Amino acid sequence: MFVQYGAMKLETYLRLHGVTASALAEKCTVSVSTITRAARGETIPTMEVMRRIADNTGGRVKPNDFMEMV
Repeated sequence: MFVQYGAMKLETYLRLHGVTASALAEKCTVSVSTITRAARGETIPTMEVMRRIADNTGGRVKPNDFMEMV
């Protein structure tokens, strides 16, 4: 499981941690466009993709962080 941290948007996580959308997409086994669209707030990922993002960001980006876009 992942450690709980304060809210962090995916775009912020990528920038602050020097992670590329391509690298995160590979870890999450999703397309790069899935990550880039989610980071820009253009789409809300599925619950499964949100879980993968949370797991692969060490819990820094949580599913609730995407819900604020609604």
